[in-house]
Amino acid sequence: MQSRDQNLSVVPPETSADRPFERMSFSRQFLLVGSALLILGMAIIGSWLGMEIERSAVNRAAAVAAIYVESILAAQLRHDPGSALAAPATHVALDQIFNEGPLRRKVVRFKLWDADGVIRYSNDHSLVGQRFPVDGALAAAFAGTVTAHITDLDEAEHAAERTQWQHLLEVYVPVRAAAGGEVIAVAEFYHSTENLDRDIRSAQQRSWVLVGVATLAIFLLLFVQVHRANDTIVQQRDDLRHQLQQLRAAFGENERMRARLGEAGAATTTLNEQFLHRVAADLHDGPAQSLAFALMRFDEMVAAGGGCDDSANQSPPDLKAIQGALRSSLDDLRNIAAGLGMPGIASLSITETARRAVRDFERQFGLKVEADIEEIPNDAALATKITVYRLLQESMSNSHRHALGGPPRVRVWRDDGLVRIEVADDGAGFDPHVAARSGRLGLAFMLERVRLLGGTCEIESAPGRGTRVLAGLPLSGEEMS
Repeated sequence: MQSRDQNLSVVPPETSADRPFERMSFSRQFLLVGSALLILGMAIIGSWLGMEIERSAVNRAAAVAAIYVESILAAQLRHDPGSALAAPATHVALDQIFNEGPLRRKVVRFKLWDADGVIRYSNDHSLVGQRFPVDGALAAAFAGTVTAHITDLDEAEHAAERTQWQHLLEVYVPVRAAAGGEVIAVAEFYHSTENLDRDIRSAQQRSWVLVGVATLAIFLLLFVQVHRANDTIVQQRDDLRHQLQQLRAAFGENERMRARLGEAGAATTTLNEQFLHRVAADLHDGPAQSLAFALMRFDEMVAAGGGCDDSANQSPPDLKAIQGALRSSLDDLRNIAAGLGMPGIASLSITETARRAVRDFERQFGLKVEADIEEIPNDAALATKITVYRLLQESMSNSHRHALGGPPRVRVWRDDGLVRIEVADDGAGFDPHVAARSGRLGLAFMLERVRLLGGTCEIESAPGRGTRVLAGLPLSGEEMS
């Protein structure tokens, strides 16, 4: 039988060169994966916060600047906004504000657009009168929305600004008529981003520091918990390995004990058979010979005294009864000795042993047995062949003695390392449980012979339903153990 120790074998792990990540401890795996994920998350959150800070700073700066510009334009265009857009006086006043006044350091460029996309005023006089498409932020401003963004000055209208600056804060402010609130023009101005960039970078740096510290704190807290869990897992794994080693050792000892029990069962079967041979020989050479000699002398005495007129104190019928009893006893004694003995089967195969048992039964009882014995090429152990012979002998003898439904049917075949034996009849049957409690030695000896070799034996019977004996015996010594 294949060692059951394989059932507890642990699949060897792959080498570290094959799967180095899985060879790491759980805490180290978390350190690598967790740090990568947290860094990625920190980068995403930090970038988002940076963009939000930039957007908020731009909107705040634009809102403040828009208030100043709206107040200035409201003063200049309060009488007739439509005609004041092109009035020279308005342009002079705006030049004083954006080119000579305090706003020249804050507002680096100022434009006043009409609804047709024509620049009606600019502190860069070269731009006045130029027409550009009304789209994007300019169109949104004519729709009544204050828009602001940092521009890289890559559009056509920014040609003059590109010569002096790389990027500016561009703000579009709708100019409304005082009466109906209709947007009649759009004021566009460009704000220097020097201070704004400094404020944005400072706020972004603080946000990155905050995100980094929070991420590090979260990571350390999680790592501590994972490290503790990893220590618990390692300890439990070591305990399981120790228990597995103990279980493997106990299982190995159990397998060795089973092997020794199997060897002891086979040896016991062989020794029992040798003992039965010795008892048979002793019966044949001892009591049987003495009884045969006594019967011979008795026959001589009967023959010698048969012609006498005054016979002994016994009548001739009594002498014949004694003579018959002696002959019957001698025949029974010889049959018992023959039953205890068994023909040499050491050189026979399982198939030949089974056929020998059937032939011996047929010769002894004068019955024809319906036998289906498969050719089994494997060379079985001697103890197995002895048990096969005795099992068939006992089963067929019981069938002959107790069943009235004709001779038994025998089937022998191989099934997955076992030799299967089936003996069935159509007799009166019996209750196996009652028979076991009644102390019938034949059935008990038959079951114990099979169990000694690690086999199985089942007796199926019921009153009026016949009897079926089904046994399975290991073919080799390894399977016995």
